Amino acid sequence: MKSAVSRGVVAVSVVAALGLTAACSGSGGDGKGGSGGKKPSKSAGAAGSSAAEKLEKSALATGDVKKYKVEKASEASGASEASEASADKTAPPSAAVRPGECRSLSDMLRATAPEGPKAQVVRTLSSTDIDDATTTEVELLAYDKAGAEKTMDTLRSASKSKKCATFGVGGHRYFGVRPQPASVGGDESVSFKLASRAGEFLARDKVTVVRSGSTLMSFHASNVFDQKAVKSARQGDPEVADAIVDAQLSKVEK
Repeated sequence: MKSAVSRGVVAVSVVAALGLTAACSGSGGDGKGGSGGKKPSKSAGAAGSSAAEKLEKSALATGDVKKYKVEKASEASGASEASEASADKTAPPSAAVRPGECRSLSDMLRATAPEGPKAQVVRTLSSTDIDDATTTEVELLAYDKAGAEKTMDTLRSASKSKKCATFGVGGHRYFGVRPQPASVGGDESVSFKLASRAGEFLARDKVTVVRSGSTLMSFHASNVFDQKAVKSARQGDPEVADAIVDAQLSKVEK
């Protein structure tokens, strides 16, 4: 029973990866520091390409974290089987966030990076332990130092704001937003947790963002389950594994 539930949870979690990937492919246009529809200059394109190459080299790969499988978000197994309806529930579309000051929290959940980074890459980590239903998305974001610091300040303010305890994105509603302790190395860090509903499913998320110089590392741990089906199963809030954070921070600072 437990294994069947775990596999079902993983399948639903993978849907989130699919929605996240779609958001990545269309990101960069949140009205803050983006191109605004203007054609980027050759020098800007070269800088972005160089930043992307550095992030790719720093991104986690299978073997970097014991007992975890690492994939590019678009390669997450089972993604092709996700229904359009489910994807709509787990990955809210790009839309006005209400209240607007909560936008940075929504962006981190959907891998639509705030403040216009130079480049970003995303990896999906899943445990090889069938009883561990938590999926972790690791996103690397390249900024200049001022942009990185500004983004962290924006996230910190939003996670502590009472106005963002509950916020909406399109027809999707997040609730129970709370700042969390985040002493995980790097120059500074921000962490928060929240939850949302998708039909009979309850989705819970924890996001920890770490800054090292001008690079941000976002760790988004999530689990999704049917409350009625797993009443007797042990289910806790998702946690970002220390081993994942340590491995990623080590590669970035290497």
